[in-house]
Amino acid sequence: MAITRTDIEALASIQPQPWPVISLYVQIAQEHVTDDHYSIRVKNLLKQLSDQPGIALSHEQDAAFREDLERIRLFFRDHGDDYGDAVALFCSSRAGIWHVYSVPRAVGNHAVVDFRPMIAPLVHALDQIEPFCVCLIARDRARIFLGNVSEFREVAVRLDQQVPGQHDQGGWAQARFQRHIDEHARQHFKTIANVLFELFNQEPFRFLVAGGTDEVVAAFVETLHPYLSERYVGHFNCELDASVKEIKEAAWGVVQDWLQRDKARNLDLLLEEALSQDMGVVGLPAVADAIQMGNVLTLVLDDRLSAPGAYCLACGAVQPLDQPPEDEHCVYCQGALRKVANIVPVLYANAYRQSASVLFLTERELQMRLEPHGGIGALLRYRLGAEG
Repeated sequence: MAITRTDIEALASIQPQPWPVISLYVQIAQEHVTDDHYSIRVKNLLKQLSDQPGIALSHEQDAAFREDLERIRLFFRDHGDDYGDAVALFCSSRAGIWHVYSVPRAVGNHAVVDFRPMIAPLVHALDQIEPFCVCLIARDRARIFLGNVSEFREVAVRLDQQVPGQHDQGGWAQARFQRHIDEHARQHFKTIANVLFELFNQEPFRFLVAGGTDEVVAAFVETLHPYLSERYVGHFNCELDASVKEIKEAAWGVVQDWLQRDKARNLDLLLEEALSQDMGVVGLPAVADAIQMGNVLTLVLDDRLSAPGAYCLACGAVQPLDQPPEDEHCVYCQGALRKVANIVPVLYANAYRQSASVLFLTERELQMRLEPHGGIGALLRYRLGAEG
């Protein structure tokens, strides 16, 4: 099944526990990859993990780890063709963990063994996972679509047969007849708005996009339930008989434009708060400290940022980044440390586990504005020094 935000939140809530957890991300589709078949990627990833787990395991833990590697190998042998672009699999048989999801190709190819699921690739691809709804609206007809970048489908086609056409005019005065048409159109808009709200209650979506003429869309948006108005991000001009592919591409463009504006707004606020030393901090050490204190509301970072570091396998805490660890034990709980070439994914995964919003800056203009401040910053939940 396709992964949802609820699934990611459930994975994020799994606490470190005694049995090793294998997290495997595999691109299934062959487009733009050098391997002839996904099975080669699975084989190579599992072999690399088997040869170099990267963490110390007891004899019993290692036995459980090897059993899970074989279980995963057999699963892909028998069921790998059941998935689309990519698969995310999380396995720890002794801990009762076995989850398999269809995911966007953007998650890449990774294999890691740890004591909780590795969710960083999912957090990074969250915008592509989040569902968005599209409503093509005209005065007498509507088409409704739902999905995300990977899976997008038409869910409803409605035609209001009661909206009169010009042949119904008869002897009516033109102005009176136009008011009659307008009232039917308003009722049609309200009906479609109710259908959208019912759909939202059944299958919640993050964004709502409209398609149609400026005049019709403006009138339609006024009829939306407040919950849907909060999720409305814009519209595009489109013929009602456009293809599903054309509609998805146009709507995703609207969503991306909104996301870019949202990132710019948050960056403005971050720099203002950080420079005033009030509700924001910048730089890796300060951000790591804020995450450790559970004080991050919104994390903003350059998508290219990378830095070495270490984190605790027992509690997950990233070690202080302004000083290298003096030994192999966590400064917070004395658990064993894992050194990694790039600590940034661990940081934003930890922030997400604390229900923080995570914004990745991919636009060069925005990256350049954050670069002098270390390429990362956080808007805080409470003021610096106010936690006591």
